[in-house]
Amino acid sequence: MTKNYKFKDVKVYSSDEWMANATKKYRTVFDRMETTYIRTEFSFYNKLFDEREWTAKVTLKSFLLEGTTRKELCCLVSTQTIKMDDNIVYVRDGWGTPTEGTFWLKGNYIWEAYIDDEFVGGRTFFITDAGKVTATDNPYFSVESVKLFAGKFDGWNQINRTYYKKFNRAQTPYLWVELRVRTKTAQDWNYELFFNFYDDAGQPKGQSMRLGKIESNQQDLLFTFDSGWGSETAGTWKDDKYTVEIVFMDTLVALVPFQIGETNEEGATQFLTTAEEAHVQPIVAQEIKPEKTNEELLAEGLAELNALTGMSNIKKEINELVILARFYKETGKDLLNKFSLHSIFTGNPGTGKTTIARIVSKIYKGLGLLSKGHVVEVDRETLVAGFVGQTAIKTGAEIEKAQGGILFIDEAYSLTNSGVTNDFGMEAIQIILKRMEDLRGKFGVIVAGYPENMIEFINSNPGFKSRFDRTFQFMDYLPEEMLVIAKAMLTAENMIAENEAEEHLKKYFEMIYSNRDKYFGNARTVRQVIGESIKNQNLRLAGIPASERTTEQLQLLIIDDVKEFDIENKPSRGSSLGFKLGG
Repeated sequence: MTKNYKFKDVKVYSSDEWMANATKKYRTVFDRMETTYIRTEFSFYNKLFDEREWTAKVTLKSFLLEGTTRKELCCLVSTQTIKMDDNIVYVRDGWGTPTEGTFWLKGNYIWEAYIDDEFVGGRTFFITDAGKVTATDNPYFSVESVKLFAGKFDGWNQINRTYYKKFNRAQTPYLWVELRVRTKTAQDWNYELFFNFYDDAGQPKGQSMRLGKIESNQQDLLFTFDSGWGSETAGTWKDDKYTVEIVFMDTLVALVPFQIGETNEEGATQFLTTAEEAHVQPIVAQEIKPEKTNEELLAEGLAELNALTGMSNIKKEINELVILARFYKETGKDLLNKFSLHSIFTGNPGTGKTTIARIVSKIYKGLGLLSKGHVVEVDRETLVAGFVGQTAIKTGAEIEKAQGGILFIDEAYSLTNSGVTNDFGMEAIQIILKRMEDLRGKFGVIVAGYPENMIEFINSNPGFKSRFDRTFQFMDYLPEEMLVIAKAMLTAENMIAENEAEEHLKKYFEMIYSNRDKYFGNARTVRQVIGESIKNQNLRLAGIPASERTTEQLQLLIIDDVKEFDIENKPSRGSSLGFKLGG
């Protein structure tokens, strides 16, 4: 049966900004954190042009590609009326969410187009996850050099290269760009580099592109990309000044000027980076400090731990762990067989769970238990998706980030008790448990939350008890400890509280402690109280002419600044912040 159409193209883009000639910013590689909606443009030729009008059922589908399997993410169906004067028909649509980084996760995908349920064409695209590329921050690579040389259509095979900044037009069939970059991320990532050539008037001369993939564990290595534009014979290039722009992730990463004329002039062309284009001051070379030794990290971590207010039981347990670890090392025992990197943190809000997680990670690095000692903080929203197949990708990506460090899961119990039918929280748990076993010793997992909720969480899966064999209980801060924290916060702001104000804060902390419930805010409440008190002080001083304000006034918190905090011993009104305002 004769078709009314002929396939033209399927293109992919994320920005819906219209460009010249009604085009878009077409790409096939995107970073997760820049994506909201990924869109597709399906185009075909109308073979009944200038003959008659007709209609077609157009279906656009997107799939996640996992090896040989395909998971359908969306199916967008529309009825298109193709008019007699439509020579080329364009159908555009997209899928995703309005929040960056929440739907399109790291992986390989494809957009496919169908007319009347018959496959017409498709386009593969890729989502990476090293971080959003901006004019001042490229988490994928840094540009080491950009050099230009002349050659034939296969110039990438040219071994002996002579680099020029001015080219003889009669000897330049293709002008080639040699881009050398140093990778920054250890993740695997797809690259899509656009080389855009412009004449002196800013008119487009040509474009070439390089597309490929860098495998994992290639951090801090040099890669060279060659890309050229021209023709089989010399003559395409005219006497003029030109520039070539190198664009990655819709961001200019280098700009190179060059000239075409009657003679060659050897030399490396000076290239401009985006920072220079934005008139950012160049980075001044600084002395590179040697990386801290494990012993230095261990001493630093212990000093931070022991300097914290309260937490006597936590400090005792961690210091004992360090003593045991040193003993095991001295006696030749395998530390990883003696130590579990996985722990449970139970406690109310503001009791320092996140702070201790960061310190523990540093201490484990100092003991040689972790290779990096960083912390990746996640919660339910970070791990769980609302679509089939996406939770595995999201959770796996966070585990990958945590390699060599700690995966800290705050409010971990929310993975098991969301109350939503067909919830994917348990899928995230299964993936985490499996990776804990498969990657034993490669990273640690700390799950944290309210005491009662964490008991239910641990009992929800038989695998938890065998893998999390150490529990740290974070106690509520005592009133005197809350006062110490408050005074430390004031000191950090170069302020102190007068005696009457300090006494009022002390009584207030005693009152809210005696009426506390499971939502008691601890240090979080203290921070809120001090922030409110400083705001009150600032408002009070704003009423005094600047010429009459003294340094002592600016640094002093008085009773008027804190008296709004009611110190009557009343039952809690249920404030989750842990304090009640007076009046």
